Amino acid sequence: MFASELHVQPVASPLYNDLGCYGDLLSEHFSAPRLVSRGDILTVPAENHPDLLENNSEGIHRCPVLFFRVQKVCPSTEKEEEEEGGEAEALLADRLHTSLYMRGSTGGPVPCLSVEGPSLWSSLSPPGLVKTVELLGNSARLSLSGCTVLLHGPTGSGKVTAVSAASRRLNLHLLKVDCVNVCADTPAATEVKLTSAFQRAEALQPCVLLLRNLQLLLGSRGDAREDGRVQAALCQLLRGAPTRSPVVVVATVCRPRELSAGVAAAFIHQVEMESPTEEQRHSMLVSMSRDVRLGGDVNLERLSKITAGFVLGDLSALLVEAGRAACRRLIHTCGGRQEEDLCSSGVTVLNQDFCSALKTLQDAQSSAIGAPKIPDVRWEDVGGLQQVKKEILDTVQLPLQRPELLGLNRTGVLLYGPPGTGKTLLAKAVATECSMTFLSVKGPELINMYVGQSEENIREVFSRARSAAPCVVFFDELDSLAPSRGRSGDSGGVMDRVVSQLLAELDALPSSAGVFVIGATNRPDLLDQSLLRPGRFDKLVYVGLNEDRASQLQVLRAILRKLQVDSAVDLQQVVDRCPDHMTGADLYALCSDAMTAAIKRKIALIDRGRKNTVCCCCCCLYLCLFKGTVYSLKTAVMHRSRFYLLN
Repeated sequence: MFASELHVQPVASPLYNDLGCYGDLLSEHFSAPRLVSRGDILTVPAENHPDLLENNSEGIHRCPVLFFRVQKVCPSTEKEEEEEGGEAEALLADRLHTSLYMRGSTGGPVPCLSVEGPSLWSSLSPPGLVKTVELLGNSARLSLSGCTVLLHGPTGSGKVTAVSAASRRLNLHLLKVDCVNVCADTPAATEVKLTSAFQRAEALQPCVLLLRNLQLLLGSRGDAREDGRVQAALCQLLRGAPTRSPVVVVATVCRPRELSAGVAAAFIHQVEMESPTEEQRHSMLVSMSRDVRLGGDVNLERLSKITAGFVLGDLSALLVEAGRAACRRLIHTCGGRQEEDLCSSGVTVLNQDFCSALKTLQDAQSSAIGAPKIPDVRWEDVGGLQQVKKEILDTVQLPLQRPELLGLNRTGVLLYGPPGTGKTLLAKAVATECSMTFLSVKGPELINMYVGQSEENIREVFSRARSAAPCVVFFDELDSLAPSRGRSGDSGGVMDRVVSQLLAELDALPSSAGVFVIGATNRPDLLDQSLLRPGRFDKLVYVGLNEDRASQLQVLRAILRKLQVDSAVDLQQVVDRCPDHMTGADLYALCSDAMTAAIKRKIALIDRGRKNTVCCCCCCLYLCLFKGTVYSLKTAVMHRSRFYLLN
């Protein structure tokens, strides 16, 4: 049986407003007979209608479907009963037999769209974000009359994706409001825009109101721009949300401490976005690379292992940058072909493209306090220092291999000794051999002229280390960052507060599994003595000079391992001619100067028309060793870190 009349109401949604294309889309939808009944929600495909093309703050967006609620279905016979309220339960409707009537819009939940093979961005259970989505869903489900949630996590961690998945699970509308657009010239205008956003959410109930970047609305804590009127209005709206209507308010910030205590207390629930684990990163990469043509040498498991500390946004940027690197590689290798031909034939992303993209992203993310990454320094690159290697591995590697032995967990190792003995190289080798990320921090880089910013930089260092665990945090020139308290000459006591903040972070490390701190200094006597007690830098390792010839020979071989050395070079003879107190840095300078002399010799040979292999020969090493020698009848003297032989 066909219905004679069908009365529908558009369901109000933040995806679309009242449009003039409703009639055309409904007519197209009912070109074929469809079964309808009272109370149904009709999902009408939008089919990329041009009126539904919207240029919003998030970019070009097309509404995939429109929702209509069936208010009334009238049968084709016995219209008198119909006027008295008689109505069939389910009838067929099409545009040939049924008259369509559309009334004003209404509110209500909408069905969740089921798309075959959903991507990470449209999935109900986004890979790596399932725990956060469940927490958000449980918080909203337990208080559907309205609740407030503060969602905090690093930039690009997938906060909006998690909120979108939770709203689709609960069949709720999602109204996204960026607080950048709410900010106005005056506090009164900002308050009006904020109130308008809450009123629009009430009109779309049940609804999730997402306030993105809430810290921008209130300004920084202690900032002169922060106005009490806006803060008071926000707290009033948040406290009234649970009692007003089924509106779930979710606000996102990077750090909860960016909000004042009053605003943070106005939120009933607080959910933290944790840094994804290796398994979660692997599932994210698999989901996002589903439509990408990957080469046979691409290992997503290894890629997820070396991207420790990366969040969802970083992994997405990695895939995009790898695709660009693949295009550049093909254009370079196939320069005669047009770019259109390359695009039509398809681009295969290889492992070298991912390596290039990873290096590009790490270089771009590097800042004053560095970006975590796994270095490429092996034990073969560190000559000698066998006892030092053993002590460091016992402190770092053993707790990683045996995490159940809690008594072996130590927080920090302090390397001290003369400059140029390989302290930094040792820390990088430990991170590489233990497959840990390496976060290098130089003490003076953390000092800032603004009050409180130096302490904030230290907190940021340890926060990055915890997100990239297992991680080695290496503090170079530690004496410049943590001098003895009470002896500094600054009137504001900045260095004393910096040392106190560093001590507080070191004391919190035992609860952060997989984070180790290695410090290096040339002057341990200048350090604050509280750093050297057990539980902080409780292991002191002296990295001294390689005084015996065997150790110097190991260092020289480690340096020349990546260079092409002539077979006639006798390294033992070179070491025997070296002074007794040469550091690893001096030997590296010797090899570097020898390579420079070899290149000059090669250039001279090419000018003469001869082509021989560039290599460090014995005469180059001897020349560099005795270059600038001043002859005397005295003994050997040392000037700074360079040694000049006097004979």
